[in-house]
Amino acid sequence: MNHQKSLLPYPSNGIRLLKGSFIFPEVLTIAFQDSCFPERAPFFQEYIRGALGMEVVLGDESNNPVLLVNEKNDVLDEEGYLLEVTPVGCTLASGSWRGIFTGLQTYIQLAKSNKTLQCCKISDYPALSWRGLMLDVARSFCPLEELLGIIDTMALYKLNVLHWHVSDDQGWRFPVDGYPALLSEKHGYYSKEEISYVVSYAENRNIMVVPEVDMPGHMIAALSAYPNLSCTGGPFTIPTGEGIFRDILCVGKSETIVFAKKVVDTLCLLFPSPYIHLGGDEIPLDRWETCPDCQHRMQELGCRDEKALLGWFCNEIASYAREKGKSTILWSDYVDASYDSTIITQVWNPLLGKHRRTHSDRQVIKSDYFHSYLDMSYALVPLSRVYRYGKTVQKDTKRNKKVVGAELLLWTEYLDTREKREAHLYPRLLAGAESFWTKDPLLRYSRFKRSLEHVMKQVLGKQSGLPEPSSWDPLLLVQCKERRARRKRVNRNSKEAGITL
Repeated sequence: MNHQKSLLPYPSNGIRLLKGSFIFPEVLTIAFQDSCFPERAPFFQEYIRGALGMEVVLGDESNNPVLLVNEKNDVLDEEGYLLEVTPVGCTLASGSWRGIFTGLQTYIQLAKSNKTLQCCKISDYPALSWRGLMLDVARSFCPLEELLGIIDTMALYKLNVLHWHVSDDQGWRFPVDGYPALLSEKHGYYSKEEISYVVSYAENRNIMVVPEVDMPGHMIAALSAYPNLSCTGGPFTIPTGEGIFRDILCVGKSETIVFAKKVVDTLCLLFPSPYIHLGGDEIPLDRWETCPDCQHRMQELGCRDEKALLGWFCNEIASYAREKGKSTILWSDYVDASYDSTIITQVWNPLLGKHRRTHSDRQVIKSDYFHSYLDMSYALVPLSRVYRYGKTVQKDTKRNKKVVGAELLLWTEYLDTREKREAHLYPRLLAGAESFWTKDPLLRYSRFKRSLEHVMKQVLGKQSGLPEPSSWDPLLLVQCKERRARRKRVNRNSKEAGITL
């Protein structure tokens, strides 16, 4: 068997097979040529040791290392790499440590596949620059150990953005100085030290952590702790399950603006990413219509209606974040020409008009509901649709250079155990990982499914509750029925939230 064919994602330039074979030794010696990323050498040594479960030692170029790492500046993409397997050893080259790391994932997969490999050359680079997973830890808390395991899987399959949804109506998961009541030991949260550890852990694995705090809607957890930030004064009960709730931040009050900016301060302090996500979706404006404070703010600003007040709030907080060196991402629900042009939109709603879906005048991240929502059943989001979505987004990037990439989304209103989360993540996360990385001409669903047979056993074998292959792609009639019913639901929820379709 040619074990290179089981690589996932499949290399964007394919695989050039050569004569001869390479046999992995019992001890793996790594050498970093000259001054090639010396500060990363100890980490790479420990990383490979942990991934392969074998002895790994650092050597030098003169001692015929099993793996020679060198810097090659003509590898144009920052995450691109060159990997050559010869009878006497392997050479891995890139112009950046990120490229070396992504190449290491290929090397690790090869090493896990078989002790004897056919010699080959692999030239590889990503199709999309933004390849993400949104993980909702607000509705259901994700323990730290599980979270780190997800990051490890993302790294192995070359995903590079963890969009970390850390607050919502159902939970607030991180500390904000001056607002201690936001946190609940009973429901779980991450300390500042834990967040810093997650960010560092991910960064070492070429994954950028982008935090999301949804505002001014999806705020019941915060309002239950600080009802003075609402229009009505509460009291509020933290909900369970899904829903669009009418109580939101009262942006007419100065103390609310102080709170929102304090949240941004905290995000800027804890997350070095140049991006923060501030939600801005599903915001019923009923409370603002009857709130004296919000109406006074509207008059003061000359806002024609509550939607204009919403635009002012989003621009105000985005401007504050920009002063601190952060670019703001918003869900695309309400974003129009009145919003700051530097705001990046994340497009999820397939029922929005064509212009609203593309937002050709600003940067865009794609996350179509019927292709990327992994909390949905396989009947609604089958494995093949997730795989095809990467092809669609790649075509979008050719038509519109503002499209930077795509994300898969895992909302957790009903995924309250690790087993449930893993059953929804795998293998669909891997379908997205390949179709976001591998160039369109080399995407082959049939080959991908054959690769899964190896991957599910060798890499994900410890997860016993994963769905059977027979459930990955239900009958087309079943899929159509599910989508038709769900479109009605999305339409109803959008109208309830005041989103113009």
